[in-house]
Amino acid sequence: MKLGNKFDRYIAVIFFVTIVTVILTSYFTLKDVINSHNKQVQSAVTPLFSLVTSEILRPLNVANFMAKNQFIIDYAEQAEIEKGYLVSYLEKIAKSYNMVAFIALEKHDVMLNSTGKETSLDGENVEWFHRLKNLPGEQFTDIGNAEAPHLYFDNKIHNMDGDFIGFTGVALELSYFARKFQEYNDRFGFELYFVDSNNIITLSSNKMIKSQSHHRTDLITRLSDLPWYQSLIKNNAADNNLTSEVMYTTDEGLLISQMPIQELNWRMFIVSPPASEQSAYWKIFIGRFMLFFIIVIVFYMALLTIINYLKSRLSKHAETDHLTQLPNRSHVHWRFDEIVKNNENLCLVLADIDNFKNINDTYGHLVGDDVLRIISEQLSQTLRKIDVVGRWGGEEFVMVLPDTSAEQALIIVERIRKNIAAISFPISTTSGSFTTTISFGICELPIKSKAIEDYIKGADKALYQAKHNGRNQSVIFN
Repeated sequence: MKLGNKFDRYIAVIFFVTIVTVILTSYFTLKDVINSHNKQVQSAVTPLFSLVTSEILRPLNVANFMAKNQFIIDYAEQAEIEKGYLVSYLEKIAKSYNMVAFIALEKHDVMLNSTGKETSLDGENVEWFHRLKNLPGEQFTDIGNAEAPHLYFDNKIHNMDGDFIGFTGVALELSYFARKFQEYNDRFGFELYFVDSNNIITLSSNKMIKSQSHHRTDLITRLSDLPWYQSLIKNNAADNNLTSEVMYTTDEGLLISQMPIQELNWRMFIVSPPASEQSAYWKIFIGRFMLFFIIVIVFYMALLTIINYLKSRLSKHAETDHLTQLPNRSHVHWRFDEIVKNNENLCLVLADIDNFKNINDTYGHLVGDDVLRIISEQLSQTLRKIDVVGRWGGEEFVMVLPDTSAEQALIIVERIRKNIAAISFPISTTSGSFTTTISFGICELPIKSKAIEDYIKGADKALYQAKHNGRNQSVIFN
């Protein structure tokens, strides 16, 4: 059956895809378990990169925007400046971006910030101005202690001739970053380190890391002072270039991931804890995998059930005569091919209702349909379970009788013929009834053929002879 074969192929494909999915899932799960550290860090890279871009690069971009603002450049070149006007501008920047904003102008020997504070460039708290002025580059980050430790993002200002005229920039409290780091530390269980081009630790989630706001001498300041970094060097895994790389260190059982922050010439290191500290994560992960596996199996079983049901319904619909509910010609053809493989004796019978056109013309097509249904039931009820009966077309029926000789088939069809001749068919439009007869042509080929067409040809000739002899007869093909 073509339709059934199609569904079988669909089921096979679905089964194959399911098995492959389960195998691949199992493989990657095992791989994830073996490399649990790597999985943890890999899952953290994306949110951490978002943190860097949104929380660190954003103020850098604001500082750059201010330095390129023509209003700032033109104002700084004036002989006299209205400081209140500049402070108002800085206040708007600070309010818009939730940062401290500042401007330092060399010509006017003044630094103004959004809080309204005014400082001379000769003051001790403005040493950064003279230090950064002579350094190459346009953007800088620095840690300062104005009231509270801040991370400053400084951007040089140049006039139309390209001459240096000052700095503008923004600042965020270090406590802000500390809170952000703690959120990720609590969520993922790792430490963050931000390192400049000189391998100085600029920011970190580790409380034992020293910044310019600390005065303790026992705190770490350089990347090279960290034990895990020493392990990387020892194992030739450290990468001093600004390239993203995942690196293992076996001494402490840590996994280190680094990624560049090109705009600042920094590197960010992500340090995951030992596997023992992440056991809870892996229990959750394995639990989710088992749940996924169960869902896949349940889904497959449900899908298989649905497909088998649809296969049965659609196959029956496609291979069943709608009026008589008997198998149609296509189904009979398929069943014949199956039967002829395993049977030495085989008979095919064609049956035709006598004068069926007169029934339709006299009583109407609805009565004719009733006749077809009643005769179909008679054929089905009389034959054996191994026999096949179907509607061949119009008022014609076909029967395939395995393990049956022509003489045995004649006995069977004669019984059917007499039963049908004795039936009173009701007329739906009146209270009356009528009778009809049926003729049979029987074919048993002496030379065994595998083609149904050969049997049909012989049975059709015998049926023609039965009609020619007066109808209501059964004839064997010779």
